[in-house]
Amino acid sequence: QTKKRSTQILILSFSIWVLAQCYYFYYWSLKDFFLDNAGSIYSDFFDADNHQGGRGSNGREKKVIHQSDYLNHRDLYEKHSPAEMETLREQRAKEARAALGTGAGDFDPTDFRRDTGGKRRKANSQGQKGGRKGSRDPEGNTRTERLRDGCSALEWHSYHFPNCNEIHEIDLGRAVRHRQSRKNGNDSTTASSQHTFPWGFVGNGLWRDVFSCDPREETVADGLSNAVSPPLPPAVLKIMKSEHPYDQRNFQRHRRDALVMERLSSSHHLVAIYGYCANTVLTQAISHTLDDVIYARENERVKKWSPHGGYKTKPPLESWMGKDEDGDLLATRENELGRIRLALGVFRGLMDLHEGDGTVRNREWLPVVHADIQSKQYLVDAQTGQIYLNDFNRCRFVTKADRPVNSTANKSSASGTLEKCPLYIPSAPGAARSPEEYQFAPLSEKLDIYSAGNILYGIITGNRPWNDERGKHIKAAIKKGERPPVDDAIRNAEGTVDAELTRLLDWVYEGDPMKRASAKEIVGELEKMLERELERKVPLQGKGEHASYLAEHEEQQEEEQVQTLRRRL
Repeated sequence: QTKKRSTQILILSFSIWVLAQCYYFYYWSLKDFFLDNAGSIYSDFFDADNHQGGRGSNGREKKVIHQSDYLNHRDLYEKHSPAEMETLREQRAKEARAALGTGAGDFDPTDFRRDTGGKRRKANSQGQKGGRKGSRDPEGNTRTERLRDGCSALEWHSYHFPNCNEIHEIDLGRAVRHRQSRKNGNDSTTASSQHTFPWGFVGNGLWRDVFSCDPREETVADGLSNAVSPPLPPAVLKIMKSEHPYDQRNFQRHRRDALVMERLSSSHHLVAIYGYCANTVLTQAISHTLDDVIYARENERVKKWSPHGGYKTKPPLESWMGKDEDGDLLATRENELGRIRLALGVFRGLMDLHEGDGTVRNREWLPVVHADIQSKQYLVDAQTGQIYLNDFNRCRFVTKADRPVNSTANKSSASGTLEKCPLYIPSAPGAARSPEEYQFAPLSEKLDIYSAGNILYGIITGNRPWNDERGKHIKAAIKKGERPPVDDAIRNAEGTVDAELTRLLDWVYEGDPMKRASAKEIVGELEKMLERELERKVPLQGKGEHASYLAEHEEQQEEEQVQTLRRRL
């Protein structure tokens, strides 16, 4: 009896398996048969009169709907040749990358095309940069970066203020859908709207994807058709690319990034932070970079890669930059006053980073080294012309010496008592680094000053340093003491703003970090230049009028700063 029952169970199991296989392999064929012959099958069981009434009508309706849906599915998967299918896949992948960046999927790093022209990237070898296995400490630092004997970190260097709930509540899907709805023609605003800050996926850099969003629904997505121009998203969400490892080193990078913005939240020259969690940070949304302003004419002529539309030129500066009461652009390098203001914006951000913002809670302060100063790291608000320093995920904290250091250059001017320890960075990528970085020598905050000199060079000449060339020959030239050349007509034009700016450029390009200017010194010189230019620009009849004009100018600046602070809060 037991054997008989076992045999029956075996036969039943085998029969179920056969039916499952038939269903799996012949499902689409059976569906085709029933869809194509639904009418004849129905008429075999019901008469023609019933077929035309009530249920028959619904039956035909349902048949048409299901058949239409299925034909779309079959059209996608069965009626295309392999070549057409490959084209469709590439198109879908491009659409996904344009909407989601690397979040669209786990791309092979060897086949990942960057937004710098579609060139293939080399495989990520970061895991091999730290030396042999186990050479990193618990915070992910290599042996070169570790805290040296006789040096200790400030108390606030270890602070950590995540607010993950704020990050997790953001609906990125809504931002992406908002972008797609505008792309599909639901936005009927003026033609100038195409130059505004995009919603959803904005772009990416080496480390992060950037999404614009509206976490608290502060802007109204509906009713854009009645607006003169679409509203700007109030915030951007920066998410580490999926190709980078989720390890302690990268967690520390983003912790420092968020901590710098939190500590300097009262600064008017750094981007405001709204939230932070793990490898993601939520910050103030600002429409353009300083690179867009300095090299505006170049960007109008030369097509460059963009995740939104491929190779294309950028819109003219006049189409998106605001203007003052006199009709002048709020931020431009095309007049002397504009060049001074751009330079001031660059070095004021660095001064706050190196010297602190002067608040009581930051009384014990040592410089924060940005370590990646480029014109693309500064953001420009098109509505106010204000310049903000951004992206601190490569920054380093200068530590204090436990014992006196025999060098007055190592004293922190912010605290007046703390002695600074040198720091070490094991890599120096790119052509915007200082000579000491390429020599892997002990470093200080002065490396940022040298890198800022490359931005100042662009402000003065309108050209990119070394004609934007990169490579070992540029690094070798910098280590030898060579600098990007400035035309003699600019350098020798005595009494002009450009000649004065060139003098400051030589000071920040100084090869010896101890002789190189500080950000505070450069800001002091630039403020004197600005005051002189304002005296020349405004027709004055006496010192009293000039003083009242300067007071009004300062009052206006303070009002703009208060408005900016209110927006942050």
